[in-house]
Amino acid sequence: MSKATTFSLSVAVLLFSAQAVYAADAQDMSKMNTQIDKSSESVQMHKGHGVANKINARSGKVNITHEAIDSMNWPKMTMDFSVQNKAELEAIKPGMPVDFELTQKGKGYTITNIKPAK
Repeated sequence: MSKATTFSLSVAVLLFSAQAVYAADAQDMSKMNTQIDKSSESVQMHKGHGVANKINARSGKVNITHEAIDSMNWPKMTMDFSVQNKAELEAIKPGMPVDFELTQKGKGYTITNIKPAK
């Protein structure tokens, strides 16, 4: 056998061996638990208090003039928010003081809970 043939056969054997090892590793990985525990994800919830100005229950949006939200370093301001549960807006009327909770969703914030303030 020539040196080139011997070398080619050696390379082929090494490649075949590497593929077999890789396939065995991939098979072992398939037994791993790949489900994500959603309860371990960190979602920070912030509480706010303000006055509802405009409510659009159909689109699930509310405009609120809120007090400072210290946990977010937000000053007092007026802004629009999307509401996770549109049905909660049925109890809210313009001019009504509200308490709400919000979380970050992408680049924006969504109210996850809103109710008339007590």
